[in-house]
Amino acid sequence: MDRLTKPTVKALALLLLAIAVYYWKVLFTGQFSLLTGSEAASQAYAWLHYWVASIRGGTLPLWDPYTFSGHPFAGEMQTQAFYPLHLLFLLVPMGANGEILARAFEAWFVFSHFLGACFMFALARELGLGRFPAAVSGLCFSLGNFLAISSWPHFWEAGIWLPLVLLFLLRAVRAEEKRRLAGNAVLSGLALGLSILAGGLQIAMAAAVVVATAGVFAGFTRSGKGRWTRAALAVGVAAVAGFAAGAVQLFASMEYSQVALRWITGGPAQPASQAIPYAYLGDYLWPQGIIGMLVPHAFGGNLGAGEVWAVPTYIGVLPVLAAMIGIWKCWGQPWVRYLAGVAVVALVYSLGPFSLLHGVLYALVPWLSLAREADRFMFLASFALAILAGFGIEALLAEPAGAAAWSGLRRVLGWGVAVYGVAMAIAATLGQPAIPQVWFSILMILASAGLLLFVTYGHKGAAVKVLMVALVLFDLSAFFPAAVNKIEAAGKNANEIEKLQSLRGAAEFLKSQPGLFRVQVVAEPRLNIGDMYQVQWMMGTGVTMVKDYVDLLGRPDLLNARYVVRPASATEPGAVVYQDSAWKVYENPGAYPRAWIVHETVEDSSPPGDARRVASVSAPLAADLEPASQGAAEEVTFRAYEADRMVMDVHADGRGLVVLSEVFYPGWHARVNGSPARIYKVDGALRGIVVPGGDSRVVLEYAPGSVLAGGILTALAFCAGIVVVGLGWRRKRLATNGHE
Repeated sequence: MDRLTKPTVKALALLLLAIAVYYWKVLFTGQFSLLTGSEAASQAYAWLHYWVASIRGGTLPLWDPYTFSGHPFAGEMQTQAFYPLHLLFLLVPMGANGEILARAFEAWFVFSHFLGACFMFALARELGLGRFPAAVSGLCFSLGNFLAISSWPHFWEAGIWLPLVLLFLLRAVRAEEKRRLAGNAVLSGLALGLSILAGGLQIAMAAAVVVATAGVFAGFTRSGKGRWTRAALAVGVAAVAGFAAGAVQLFASMEYSQVALRWITGGPAQPASQAIPYAYLGDYLWPQGIIGMLVPHAFGGNLGAGEVWAVPTYIGVLPVLAAMIGIWKCWGQPWVRYLAGVAVVALVYSLGPFSLLHGVLYALVPWLSLAREADRFMFLASFALAILAGFGIEALLAEPAGAAAWSGLRRVLGWGVAVYGVAMAIAATLGQPAIPQVWFSILMILASAGLLLFVTYGHKGAAVKVLMVALVLFDLSAFFPAAVNKIEAAGKNANEIEKLQSLRGAAEFLKSQPGLFRVQVVAEPRLNIGDMYQVQWMMGTGVTMVKDYVDLLGRPDLLNARYVVRPASATEPGAVVYQDSAWKVYENPGAYPRAWIVHETVEDSSPPGDARRVASVSAPLAADLEPASQGAAEEVTFRAYEADRMVMDVHADGRGLVVLSEVFYPGWHARVNGSPARIYKVDGALRGIVVPGGDSRVVLEYAPGSVLAGGILTALAFCAGIVVVGLGWRRKRLATNGHE
């Protein structure tokens, strides 16, 4: 990795400038937003808001009491419950109402992409590229493929770490000393662990593929005795360090997957811990999608099935052509061959059912089906092509001009442009293509080929470099749909962040009401009133849910849903207790309280008709319940209610079962009058605790052993990383002073 010399700092500054210019829409105008989509607003933004609010309040957000009637926030990887870089949001001023400013979220998006560009710059320099080709590789990686267009932070925040995963692994397999090998392998693993903590499971799996394949490739291509031992040691240490660094998230997610259902496009809900049937792996690239590498909107953008984005493979025309030149001119370099292989294999795998490779790996590799979107592995192809583009530009700028050196390239580009131009002219005459983006692609192909030809004739000065960067930025910016024009979104009633913000008045009214209760929000798509405004909600956002809880969704009364929020245009009858220009709030007087006492149980898995009198239990109680006296006054009073702790005073006429309208989930522990007490699964998915007659103090705390064990491993991994960095810095300092 480059030392921060003046030329390197200058290159990084130019990278920052280029990325800032590229994202001018979200940085400088206020007229565009990354948060108009429902998943961006009610998932990414609302989850981040809840995370920051919890940390500011002194609580680690392990349990979310505001969604799904109580939900393991840390169990769903996409919530990024343990991603350490989000601590930087604690330094950012909040809005007037205590919310994360949308502009802060958007600035974070840009900053993360700058980090990704810097990391790729460092990897390219490690591979021997000059600063300018390395900077171009950084731009292509950060601004191309779905890193640029996805509104899901768990994708782009996980993806930016892949260059560092490979960079430190390269250093490990090249190291002669075991301590340097182990140290760099640990750092490679920590980068992999940060990808896991960022919540991008598929991206982390792709990074793990790079660790394994790069190690094997190094074993084949390195020379000398013990090369396989060094390669195996590097991969093993990196894998162990990566698993340990991500353990706190992995353990929480593995625990959650055992009791969760996962919703998938095109199929029924599936147990989250089981392999998704092959028939439901419906996200893949169609064969014509390969053309999307040069023409993103070819075939009207219909390049694949499922959630394929319009530009899943696109890093720009000039970079793709430069990558081809890099493969041609630098094939003798081992890591060029490796990266070319990664690009080809990722492309073949991304074809899904069209690819034998995809089917064989599905059958043989455990847990691979969890990354059900085959097309997303095009991330690896784009990653490899971005580096190869740097090799191509290096060759163009370094090799002498002249007929002998570039005659073949000139013929290919010249004839290719001529044939392509004639074909497109005929298509245009016949009225196709009519899509403006396709015409822009034609322009980019012609301009890129022309600029490359210009370089082969010896034009390699600063002006040509500026043209290259400008062409890449112009090209990629034409296909950056993540930033949406707010006026256009409002005109289509599609600005979900505005809809979420319109709930503030209703949320403030609900929070002013006494007691504990939940609400229903009858609106599609779902608006996350829970995580955004700390209003306890029956539903939530995401693609998973505790499987037992699904059966209770038809019993909002049992779930303590005292209020129903509907659009202001709703005409349903009922007691309207609040109304503004956007929303109405209805009261449901028949809702159960948050907790009640029963003295009779039946063994069943579903709630009984009269759940206030009888509770269904999944296992026999340790002690028989005692009947209450006729007309006895029993009461459950909440003295404290926090995300991970609640305290109740209970008065029961005889031994009874306190039923809590709280979701049953492992990791919750109860104490009755200071003694440990068992929590029973009651009424299908709720919690029940046996209390003696008289007055009792009941305390429940959420302290999952999975998070504790994972947290210890994660802390040890990062402590090891700190030691490695510290020792490396000390050795460099001693070497500088002449002591080593």
